[in-house]
Amino acid sequence: MPYRSPTSPTRVSYHAIGRRCNLVEQRLLCALRRVGDPATRVEAVALLDGLGLDADGTRAFTELVPLLPTGQAPIDLLQPGSPFIGATELDLLACVHRLSQWRRPQPRVDRDTAEVTALRSQLARCARSARDARLGLRLTALSPVGLRLLDPSAWVRT
Repeated sequence: MPYRSPTSPTRVSYHAIGRRCNLVEQRLLCALRRVGDPATRVEAVALLDGLGLDADGTRAFTELVPLLPTGQAPIDLLQPGSPFIGATELDLLACVHRLSQWRRPQPRVDRDTAEVTALRSQLARCARSARDARLGLRLTALSPVGLRLLDPSAWVRT
């Protein structure tokens, strides 16, 4: 009888990641997981550079990581090498993808707390960088966390 890992609504088996994420999304997630640890930060920056991001794009994604656990829509990055992928990690990739399709995403400053506005601003920077680098992100499905981040009333779409 094959081994079946316990399932959780917040995590997906890493074996399923290839079906959920393309190679670029996998590498981006791998890099983001490594940014927060000083021991693996250089490796993370190299991974981001390897995706074709320019210096501003790499900086946008590295500055995004500390903002992720804040606000009403926290995004939790799992540890590097984790055998799972978190649902909010999938949301992060989907948010960057969707925002990269907008011409100039800009959060409404007066709509939310400063924390959430800062997170949305950084997501917009990352989305512009992803678009400029033509990363080829494709994830679009969002959980309630991702839907809160992309709430249409919280964004100015020009």
